[in-house]
Amino acid sequence: MERTTSKSIIRITAWYAVFGGLWIASSDRLLEFLVADPHRITVMQTYKGWAFVAVSALLLALLVRRELLAREKTEQRLTASELKYRTLVEAANDAVIVAEADTGVIIDANRKAAELTGIPISSLIGMRQPDLHPAQDRQHCREVFEQVRSGGVIQTARCMSRREGSEIPVEISAGVIDIGGKKVVLSIYRDVSEHAAADERLRREKERARMYLDVADVILAVVGDDELVKLINRKGAEILGLPEEEIVGRNWFDSFVPEDLRASARAGFRKLLSGEAGPAGYAESPVLAKSGRERTIAWRHTLIRDEAGRVTAALSSGEDITDRKQAEEQASCRLGNLAALHAIDLMITSTQDLRVILRQFLDLVVAQFHVDAADVMLVNRHAPVLEYAAETGFHTAGIRRSSLRMGEGLAGIAALERRVISTPDLRDPASGFLRPNLIDGEGFVAYYAVPLVAKGIVKGVLEIMHRSPLVLDQEQREFLESLASQAAIAIDNASLFDELQRSNMELMLAYDATLEGWARALELRDRVTERHTERVSELTVSIARAMDLREEDIVHIRRGALLHDLGKIGIPDSILRKEGPLTDDERELMRQHPVYAFEMLKPIAYLRPALDIPYCHHERWDGDGYPRGLKGEQIPLAARIFALADIWDAIFSADRPYRRPLSRSEACDHIRGLAGNHLDPKVVEAFLRMDDQVCPVMPHSGKKEETVR
Repeated sequence: MERTTSKSIIRITAWYAVFGGLWIASSDRLLEFLVADPHRITVMQTYKGWAFVAVSALLLALLVRRELLAREKTEQRLTASELKYRTLVEAANDAVIVAEADTGVIIDANRKAAELTGIPISSLIGMRQPDLHPAQDRQHCREVFEQVRSGGVIQTARCMSRREGSEIPVEISAGVIDIGGKKVVLSIYRDVSEHAAADERLRREKERARMYLDVADVILAVVGDDELVKLINRKGAEILGLPEEEIVGRNWFDSFVPEDLRASARAGFRKLLSGEAGPAGYAESPVLAKSGRERTIAWRHTLIRDEAGRVTAALSSGEDITDRKQAEEQASCRLGNLAALHAIDLMITSTQDLRVILRQFLDLVVAQFHVDAADVMLVNRHAPVLEYAAETGFHTAGIRRSSLRMGEGLAGIAALERRVISTPDLRDPASGFLRPNLIDGEGFVAYYAVPLVAKGIVKGVLEIMHRSPLVLDQEQREFLESLASQAAIAIDNASLFDELQRSNMELMLAYDATLEGWARALELRDRVTERHTERVSELTVSIARAMDLREEDIVHIRRGALLHDLGKIGIPDSILRKEGPLTDDERELMRQHPVYAFEMLKPIAYLRPALDIPYCHHERWDGDGYPRGLKGEQIPLAARIFALADIWDAIFSADRPYRRPLSRSEACDHIRGLAGNHLDPKVVEAFLRMDDQVCPVMPHSGKKEETVR
């Protein structure tokens, strides 16, 4: 107001000075121009002075009136402005406090300020503004006040103290303004307690959500459409090996997907966001941890949309199944190992053919250890030398010429010292490998030699070779040794079986030779039946095969045929070699030779299956035979077959003192005539059907015909 008054005085004085100057400068010249008489000029000077007073008074009145009107308008505008300001300030929902810029003393405040602080306006006026804040914030408020005084505009969040001692969170906006030429600090306090409470609730909800995310034992990650990680939980950070803050904001595919899978993973992500592919119910894929190790994750995906329904990100939950997959692989591997051991057990029980065992064993080793080649060298039974036995996977035949003395080369050392020998690189001269043709011609690099030991005896060496580096872990080495041990047992069993077979064959040959010797010894007693046993045995075997008997039964049939007259050992030479007819007593004694044969052979278990022919070959189909009078199928089949062969040889192939041999046709007719009474009709039918060679229809030439073999 004072400033306005001063300006008005200056303006009135200026106008009056200008008017007075113009009056003085122009009035005298005007009088001199209008009045020439000096006396009249003097009189006019008096009137001029009164005129000046009247005009100047009028001018001053006009100027004062103008200034008063201007001042009145200014005061009206000021009053209106102040009223508007007061109305706005009083109606504001924020507290407004005006303080002197120099001292910080409050000179005005609105109703909201009184409500906010709980202090009446009259009490607020005169307080220092920093005193409205808690004691711990006052120093900071003073610093802020000084910054405002320096011309800045400050926005900050603080607490305001209420009269009863409580604190209210407020947002403060403060700046310097000029009111009536005086600088004051205008501060606006906004009560943000509800916002703070909402923020606190939101913070707690976020913390609760974060707690839920962190408690979850799965990866929870949000990847935006820009491929950047928007959120990840503690488990995800733990799996990736990085703090959460270092993961968020990074490109998921460039940072955490293995390089060889990035392109396909990106393509799948884009299809997922675009809707070309729906979220997969379950998918397994690896992630790349900070350590460089890949972890297998079982993923499930959900799309995140904004208010407009546009897909903006993908929420993925993933379970770390690395340990489970490894356990499954180990279980599968161990199951495969058990299956391999079981396969060897089956080899041991299913076959005793050493070549088959070795071939199957090597195929199994190559498949189990994924190696290129494997071979077995066996110890020579007569010398300390390892010799090639079997191989698989070799490109050349060089391995088949392998022969090493015990202790010579890697395989020889493995056999001699009974331990696994390995070398990572056969090309190294220091490796001790003595067969360069397998390196140059085959290109092998890695090598393992495992001794094959059964019952404490080295049976050979298993060699496995690979054309690239190969390192077996402890479990694989132990499994390899287990395979080798089982294989050694199989080899030992096959060798024992082979030796047993050889011994058995030799024993059987010795038995058969003995039996043939007995037969020849009997024939020496009876010149008439020379070579009879040999012929009748061969014919009996031929008929048995024609009747489709089993070979194992035919073996016993042949032995029985060889021994059919063994009982004649108990018959005196006087009867056996008598040229004339036998007496009744002699005939009765002769009929006892089957019983003698039975009594001699029964204690011999090896010959017990051959007893049917020596004991029953004189039985007849009609029951009139001896020694027991068996009839029809009561007679063992072997004895029925032999009976025909014996009669055929007697009537066709042998000269007897008491008759001549019959011709082939006569003999065949005779055999046909015996069917159903002496001989089994089925045996006769089989005999006559034998290739149509035994009994062809042909005239008798009168000459002795060829012996049947």
